[in-house]
Amino acid sequence: MNPLKSISFVKLKVFTLMLFILFVILFTTLIVYEEYNEFQKQIATFKQSYLDTQKEMIKKETLRALRYISYKHHTSDKNLSDLKKEIVDAIEYMRNERDGTGYIFIYTYDGVNVADPVQPHNKGKNLLHFKDPNGKEVIKELIEVSKQSDGGYVEYVWLKPTSKTLAPKISYAKAYEPFGWMVGSGVYLDDIQRIIAQKEEAYKDKMIKYIINIITLSFILFAATVMVMRYISLMIEHSLAKIQTRFNEAAAKNIYIYTQDLLFEEFKTIATYANKMIKIIKERTKKLQELNKTLEMKVLQKTKKLHTQNEELKRSKELSEKLLKDQDKFLKTAIHEINTPLSIILSNIDLLKMEGHASQEITNIESGIKIINNIYNDLAYLLKKDRVEYPRESIDLSRFLRNRIEFFSEVAKGNRLQFRTDIASDVQISFNPIELQRLIDNNLSNAIKYSEPNSTISIRLTKDPVTLTFSTRSKPIENKEAIFDQFYREASAKGGFGLGLALVKEICDKYGCVVEVRREGAYNHFIYRIAHENTSA
Repeated sequence: MNPLKSISFVKLKVFTLMLFILFVILFTTLIVYEEYNEFQKQIATFKQSYLDTQKEMIKKETLRALRYISYKHHTSDKNLSDLKKEIVDAIEYMRNERDGTGYIFIYTYDGVNVADPVQPHNKGKNLLHFKDPNGKEVIKELIEVSKQSDGGYVEYVWLKPTSKTLAPKISYAKAYEPFGWMVGSGVYLDDIQRIIAQKEEAYKDKMIKYIINIITLSFILFAATVMVMRYISLMIEHSLAKIQTRFNEAAAKNIYIYTQDLLFEEFKTIATYANKMIKIIKERTKKLQELNKTLEMKVLQKTKKLHTQNEELKRSKELSEKLLKDQDKFLKTAIHEINTPLSIILSNIDLLKMEGHASQEITNIESGIKIINNIYNDLAYLLKKDRVEYPRESIDLSRFLRNRIEFFSEVAKGNRLQFRTDIASDVQISFNPIELQRLIDNNLSNAIKYSEPNSTISIRLTKDPVTLTFSTRSKPIENKEAIFDQFYREASAKGGFGLGLALVKEICDKYGCVVEVRREGAYNHFIYRIAHENTSA
């Protein structure tokens, strides 16, 4: 079902407000998402910076211990066994007692513990294949990286002395070749998790403040939007009610429509055309009254003549009755013909042509009246389309299209344009005639409105598949999608309400017709492909 079929100002307002709320939700989500990404980047940067700082610290501690070992090795005259014991005793005091971080540990290349001030019970044990909870052979990997020219780092899990729990740790190790030692120092990394938790809590507080501020601002904007929309709706409703009242007064009292206090220019344009029509109707009415008087005189003369003949030919009662019946019939016919509006004397314009008063002025008046008629039909269809059923009928599209082109021929002529047609014969479709007329008339009216002066409007109808094309030499269309929206006007100077093509699109959607707008050279082409189910052999 086409949602535009039941459009109203109320539904339009509700849709706009829902769109606003959706925009606020998306905007808030985007801000939170961006802030979250930025927070993750900061955390990653912080982790890397913290890790780099700790790595640099333990590397300095290890290198300081190595310098001490090298110094004692090259300056002491003690035997090697005593020297190593002196070095180990001194190094075991070179540690940070606060959290068990920063102490120096020493292992031989075979994995035997030489010095471990935190866990002295491991001294002398071979821990080459000792594994942490993750299965990593910690001592073996430290020995391997220590033999590199600049030493190396190993991350693992180790028992933290201060908390007696396992904690992540990173150590730097470098070999002292003369003794066959792996000398290293490490630092625990569990403090970083506590710092990150604090930052996450601060981030949550920040996000809550962001969301509260956005919701507050959105509420203010929402209230302002509701008030503006309500004001605009009241303006439109008031203008519609006013012009409806004016038209009712004009129809009932045959008076001109007052346009000065109408708010919208489009309503003023309609009222101006209506006033022109009222003026023409008054002039035609005056002529009709004069014609009525003439006919009455002729009737009286004819009646007098009939009475004279009746007196002279009083031959029989039958003849007299016949004459009276003929007279009565004549009077009834004459009165009927006079009182019948004659379709307002063939819409007032046909009478002028019959009287031989055809001129450019009359052509211009006819052009204006037919444009008003097209606008009136659009408005009538717009007001009734949701309350009236429009049943399909079998229609000869070829003949129907020619009739509508003929109807608009004087309008085109008044605008210094001409039609060129290429219409296939006997194209049958299943369509409602009123809706088909709206589709064709609005395209012809727009073609006349936007075509360059002294150009040709081409109308082409093909049979297989059934395709209707309107081509005009005119300016390029700025927005091919928006031209089918209600109240959109490509050129405000051309006037109109922006309803015509919106109705055309709605009718096409209802019947499954495919609409295409194409630009080729200096021409705009509006192409309508009638769905197969709407065609008949």
